[in-house]
Amino acid sequence: MKKSVYSIVLMDDVVEAIDALAYRLGTSRSNLINQILAEKVALITPEMQMRNVFNEVEKLLDGYSHFQIQPQAADSMMSIRSVLRYKYNPTIRYAITLDRSAGSRIGELKVISRTQSDVLQKYLSHFFELWTMQEKQVKLPGWQIDQGGKWMRELIKQDDRICEGEQIASAIADYIKAVDKGIKIYFQYIDNIPYLNRELSNHFNTYIQSSLILV
Repeated sequence: MKKSVYSIVLMDDVVEAIDALAYRLGTSRSNLINQILAEKVALITPEMQMRNVFNEVEKLLDGYSHFQIQPQAADSMMSIRSVLRYKYNPTIRYAITLDRSAGSRIGELKVISRTQSDVLQKYLSHFFELWTMQEKQVKLPGWQIDQGGKWMRELIKQDDRICEGEQIASAIADYIKAVDKGIKIYFQYIDNIPYLNRELSNHFNTYIQSSLILV
């Protein structure tokens, strides 16, 4: 949606209240006023669409006890923590960022690890190498090392169908669940690489065959 600059007259008390609410919500004055006016005239903004997608993702992941939804930093971002089955139970974080504009690219997903363990970092890097090999076989984007302790992957809709927010949310949630289960399989069988490769491949193929929309 195109944005333009308009001059409007508002009461100082109204602006003060808007600023306080915008601060609590982690957004800007202009963005909050835009959302309030859009809701008043029943217009769906990109921010509302993203919020609806994230709300649906949260519902779809709600039944998985090892996922912990983090406070949302912005309308376009969502963060989910998961515990690894590894010594001292370290955590990783899935950070979803959605694009404002509609298109085949939905956004991006990052996996962030704050561990100081070089061994754990090496294991995670190896997992994403294996997972990317599986993805490349079916022409999915695969993962890239973003920077220390971070891996990034684009979320790209793999067909030309027009998808509703609920369908996009389902595709994102399914993918996160698949990756998270894949990581848990990796650490469960890390001492038996041939068996690990077979189990990971079977799990990935099950995900591909059961998903209505691939991202």
